[in-house]
Amino acid sequence: MTSIICKGKQIPSITEYSESNNKTPLMLTFPHSGECYPEDFFYNPSLSFEVIDFQNDKYVNELYQAHMPLGLSSIRANFARVYIDVNRHQHDIDSKMITNGKTWYGRLLPTTSGLETGSSLFWSKSKLGKYDVYNRKLSQEELKRRLATCYVPFHQAVTAVLEDIRHNHNSAYVMDCHSYSQYDSKLRGGGQRPQVDIGDRKGQSCSLEYTECIADAFSDCGYDVTINGRFIGG
Repeated sequence: MTSIICKGKQIPSITEYSESNNKTPLMLTFPHSGECYPEDFFYNPSLSFEVIDFQNDKYVNELYQAHMPLGLSSIRANFARVYIDVNRHQHDIDSKMITNGKTWYGRLLPTTSGLETGSSLFWSKSKLGKYDVYNRKLSQEELKRRLATCYVPFHQAVTAVLEDIRHNHNSAYVMDCHSYSQYDSKLRGGGQRPQVDIGDRKGQSCSLEYTECIADAFSDCGYDVTINGRFIGG
């Protein structure tokens, strides 16, 4: 188990919960609700914590804490999203952030949206692109360390638990759990968002049957639900 240093304490980089018998073939993942800002983060000291923490998914752990008695497997990232975003491709990197970025040991395949908003694997902007997360170039060594201690263990754990669930049930389902604010930003019109939005990349990441099953479950609880209404998923 890999670890990170947070407020002088060594903690696991991820928290995994799974029962040996996997009562159901459903696993929950929590990629963006980590509250630890590792001591080697060294972000722009002129920024307030509110700015740095802006893109974290708030209250997700509290919203889904009821999954424990249900025996659902789960993987949670304990580190903040801005430190390294496990919902990004490992090659989605802005080379301009890195010292001698063109000599990066791996491929550099940044997405257009990641470059425009500063929201690639290693975030460079915060609060919808208003603020620079760093006032310096990042060393290749520190980014490799983030990959080794956070990104790789998270995805290895997800793969291992999924394989275990498939072994027990002959199928496996993942629900990637997030939260968002009630209203869109002014740049996006400022409209009210649905209470729950189920994203399946417009049918690419799972079957329509599974998507509708999840949507119906929330609807039956009285929530306003859309499918791919605001966020289509990753």
